[in-house]
Amino acid sequence: MKPVLSKIKETAINITDIQKTEDFYHGILGLDIVIKEEHLIFFRVGSDLLLCFITDKTKDQKVPPPHAARGIQHFAFECSEEDYERWKKFIPENNIEMETEITWKSGKRSFYFRDPDGHSVEIIEPMMWGF
Repeated sequence: MKPVLSKIKETAINITDIQKTEDFYHGILGLDIVIKEEHLIFFRVGSDLLLCFITDKTKDQKVPPPHAARGIQHFAFECSEEDYERWKKFIPENNIEMETEITWKSGKRSFYFRDPDGHSVEIIEPMMWGF
């Protein structure tokens, strides 16, 4: 019998500046810091983690294996329907440009913006994918 995976627990992105990343994800978005070191900072998102690594410092590490993504990455945060509208106002109020909002075939909405390293961050309504 094949084992079953239950969720993605960690999402990792590359960053260039710990302080800018902390200011954005903790200071503006309000994510709790789990760990902060010279070359990495991890944030709690509900029961999951957003791992942020300075790639040039972690690309050659042995343990854990290298976390060395390159280029623009994408991930999405989910929020309640009530908070979706609050986030739509909150993001531009904090001088973050909203790139676009999409109403998907499901009728659910999401919008996109960029973090300090240019990663594509999305906020989605619940049940976007039917679960």
